[in-house]
Amino acid sequence: MRIPKQNRDLWRFVLRRDLKSLSLWAVWVLLWGGGALAYNANHTTYPPERQILGWRLALWILAGATVGFFLFRLSRVFFQRTRSGVLISSGLSRDYAPSQDPGKGRLSYDYRLNKVLHLRRPNGKRLRVRIEEKPGSYVYYREGDRLVRLHGLPYPLNLDAREEQGTLCVACGCVHKTKVPLCVSCGLSLIDVELLREKDGE
Repeated sequence: MRIPKQNRDLWRFVLRRDLKSLSLWAVWVLLWGGGALAYNANHTTYPPERQILGWRLALWILAGATVGFFLFRLSRVFFQRTRSGVLISSGLSRDYAPSQDPGKGRLSYDYRLNKVLHLRRPNGKRLRVRIEEKPGSYVYYREGDRLVRLHGLPYPLNLDAREEQGTLCVACGCVHKTKVPLCVSCGLSLIDVELLREKDGE
């Protein structure tokens, strides 16, 4: 299952994210490697134990490249493929009603970063999907619904979403109460869930 052809701007969004991560990693490695080489060149007159020579220099550069790989989330670029499953638990924050906070309107509370959605895949295995919670996430992601996270996109779509659950922007996580063609927050197009339902049923 892929991003629908109608959402070409989302293809470009994924490409920009991947190229940004790769570019930052390349700059990091160049700076790290350049620093290690400069240190090695400037300490040639020091005793051998103070120098970074041969395999030690290679290990330093390799260590920097490895740290950068995780720092700039290159694992997402290479290993994050389309995944789908049924939501079994989420731990997303709820909204509280005005009756719980007299004198104030409807507010939200306890929105924290990096919430984890636990999915059960068709083969029975469990899958963890980490997202940054947004207002409306608790209503949109309901236990028992089928979710699909398309390759390169931060937020999974709900294939069983009903009209009252709203429409999700897979790029920024904004939930729209009414059906609109473009996200009011980031301006990217919204995916028609009906198209993915048809593909999922094939």
